[in-house]
Amino acid sequence: MYQVNNRIAIQSPEQLHHLIERFQGADLRMQKVPGFISFRLLKTEDESRLIVESVFERKEDFINWTKSEAFAQAHGGKRGDSEGRQPDLETFEVLIG
Repeated sequence: MYQVNNRIAIQSPEQLHHLIERFQGADLRMQKVPGFISFRLLKTEDESRLIVESVFERKEDFINWTKSEAFAQAHGGKRGDSEGRQPDLETFEVLIG
């Protein structure tokens, strides 16, 4: 398995609320993506960052998703996120779990 964590810095309570609303239902939308396994949205205790955690069967499945029309739509048709920020990604090969 291949896990991708996208760390999003939060600048304001309004931005936090906006992003949480945008991610509502993402797990259901992602079910259509080939190789997709799971999605979670995490918030740090101090509310300074969101972590978007996505797990795919293989790295290639993640790469293919990033090249898809669904990815472009989810990110406002822009490289980076919908607000123009470049992603802050950590990627992992899942060994146990």
